[in-house]
Parts: sequence; C-alpha cells; structure tokens
Amino acid sequence: MSVMAVYIGKTKNSSAARSALKINYAVKQIINPAIKEAYPDTAFQLRQTVGIDSSPLLVARTGLRGANDLVWVGRAANYAAKLCGLDEDDYTTFITEHVYDRLNESAKKGGSPLSSMWEPGIWSETGIKIYKSNWWWKVD
Repeated sequence: MSVMAVYIGKTKNSSAARSALKINYAVKQIINPAIKEAYPDTAFQLRQTVGIDSSPLLVARTGLRGANDLVWVGRAANYAAKLCGLDEDDYTTFITEHVYDRLNESAKKGGSPLSSMWEPGIWSETGIKIYKSNWWWKVD
C-alpha cells in the first residue's frame, strides 16, 4: 500500500521530513510494540519507507464518474515513489539532495549534542545524491 502527501509553503521540505521521521517513530515505538503485545508468538514486524522529493507537480482527476482518481505528474511524485522502493534495512527515510538543501537546521540535526540526522548516499538507479535517515521524531 502507498500513501502520498503533498506539502506546500515555505517550510514544505522540513515539514515533509519531520512527518517522515514521525511515521518512523509511530511504527517503531507504537505499532510494532502493540503487534508484539497482541501477538507475542509472532516474528512479524511492520516495515515502512518514506521517500521525499520536491518539484512542481500537476494533478489531474481522471476516470469515470464515481470511480475517478487523482493522477500526479512531475518529478517529485516519481522520485518519491521510487525512493520508497529502496531496501536498506537500517534506513526508513530517503530524501533527494534538492530537499536536503532546503531543510531548516531543526530538520537536519538532532540529539544532544547536536548531530546530523541524515547520511549522504548515491541513488544507484539514477546516480543522484540522496540523504537517508533512521532517526525518528516523537509523535506528540
């Protein structure tokens, strides 16, 4: 299953990154412990990945009356979906360099003492620079 979110405004990149890290927190600290409590004999662990890119997008409503859908056209929709397909066990969030360069400092560094929440890498499929994270942001 896939879910797409669209962020707008001056802090859209940082808001999207924080949301991704909150999803990671919810899966690791809320959902998986609840699964383990309800089903103590299972080895099942929910896994998720978030991909984020930023670019102009076009949206169109397509389909028949009563059975239509939204179709998103643009690099961000394409890259974000493909980044979700990256399978690196230690990382759950992938962002393009374009997004990383636009993050505010609070979305780049965390912990005490402050350290980077993002590790640089190369997306082998495209050769572009990306950043990946296994950090989480507590859900309030």
